[in-house]
Amino acid sequence: MGAALARAYINAGHRVTVWNRTHGKAEPFQGQAKVAATPEQACSESDLTIISLLNYEASDQVLRTPLVAEAAKGRTLVQLTSGTPKDARSGAAWASDLGINYLDGCILAYPSYIGGEQTAVFYSGPKELYDRHQPTLRVLGGATSHVGEPIGAAAALDCALLESYYGATLSFLHGAAICASEEFPLDAYFAKFQTIMPLISITADMCKKMLSTGDFKGTDCTLDIHTGAIEHIARLSRENNVDRRVPELILSYFKRALQLGHGADEMAAVFNAIQDQGRG
Repeated sequence: MGAALARAYINAGHRVTVWNRTHGKAEPFQGQAKVAATPEQACSESDLTIISLLNYEASDQVLRTPLVAEAAKGRTLVQLTSGTPKDARSGAAWASDLGINYLDGCILAYPSYIGGEQTAVFYSGPKELYDRHQPTLRVLGGATSHVGEPIGAAAALDCALLESYYGATLSFLHGAAICASEEFPLDAYFAKFQTIMPLISITADMCKKMLSTGDFKGTDCTLDIHTGAIEHIARLSRENNVDRRVPELILSYFKRALQLGHGADEMAAVFNAIQDQGRG
């Protein structure tokens, strides 16, 4: 990802300094960017430093040294390393104590999409600081946006959206396994997959409205009917020796919602079951 970020700025005509923990990975940028020997040298070369590593543990090992702290003082650090809101708050507290301006961000794209007009990059932290650097930050993606002053906002949104992505991916792959178990052509399954997308969009809109009001009453489909449908999926999985953990996990939340008295409510009421399980 770091190479893709650097390439986007070089292609946009920015003066770029790069540094990598593995020096050889920075060598291809010789002649196109300045290759720093140390992270503190990289920080000292610009008012804006962007860091993107595997996790905050790796990032902290690079950043939290006296030399980097001194080089970054009075400058802006943009953290694009994946993590949690707690990680972001820790990073912001460290930066604040040292007089370093700090934004936390997340990238919802593969490296090959960096710089694309539809690429989403979310930032959180001081809005004034984001606005000051917005033209530069927008180079990484046309769908760049500031999602909140709380420094953990971008990480929270990132985790929430990625959970939806990974959960949906796991579910449609489980669906493929069900089709394979019945020798239903996978090409036909994937060709029909798009037909359910409008229903997902409608359900999301319904959930948004109901969660905002706390009223789960509706006229589309009650939770007990949905639960029955999921029970069919779980039984089919057992009968065909397909891993049943995915439908049974989903079923467990729906059954918990039924126990909470939501049988006649819409599917959005499962939100209460998720919160209830978390408290337990």
